[in-house]
Amino acid sequence: MTENFILGDGALHQRLCAITEILGKFVACAPRQLSIWNLVESTGRSECDLENLCAGLARAALLKSNLQLPGSWSLACAPDKVTLEDVFRCVMAEQPAPGHSSGSAFVPIPGYQPQRLQHDADLLVMQAAMAINQSVFKHLRQFSLDRLKVSSAAAYPVPRSSRHVPRRSATVA
Repeated sequence: MTENFILGDGALHQRLCAITEILGKFVACAPRQLSIWNLVESTGRSECDLENLCAGLARAALLKSNLQLPGSWSLACAPDKVTLEDVFRCVMAEQPAPGHSSGSAFVPIPGYQPQRLQHDADLLVMQAAMAINQSVFKHLRQFSLDRLKVSSAAAYPVPRSSRHVPRRSATVA
């Protein structure tokens, strides 16, 4: 069902959930920093996946790395300034090239038990997806394909052979 994902894209939805969950961790502990290992333990994601996500968030100016303590990150702004728009912009900037897989399907580490924040992040993204899709559908309803009829009528003139030519009736004198 289309409404389950933002713009009907499951991969986009999955990336939004992942980044929302990660940023939620940083917002919850701000202004403190988190290490990749803290994130591995609390999210169940692999170290490599989390390093890639944090690097993308740093490129989007949402996180900053700690130069004195490699592998540690903190929010680059006030926690109340982080929105789903930031998450969406980050996801769009980090999309894989066409024809390439993102390669970041979530595979939890053994023994991982989801935490409440992950559930809350999923719920928040699901609510946003429903609102966005409803808005998109509302706007799409305003555009009738009838508009194409007017513009295509000039593009496809009626061929000469099919034009109605009135026949002369034979007159008997």
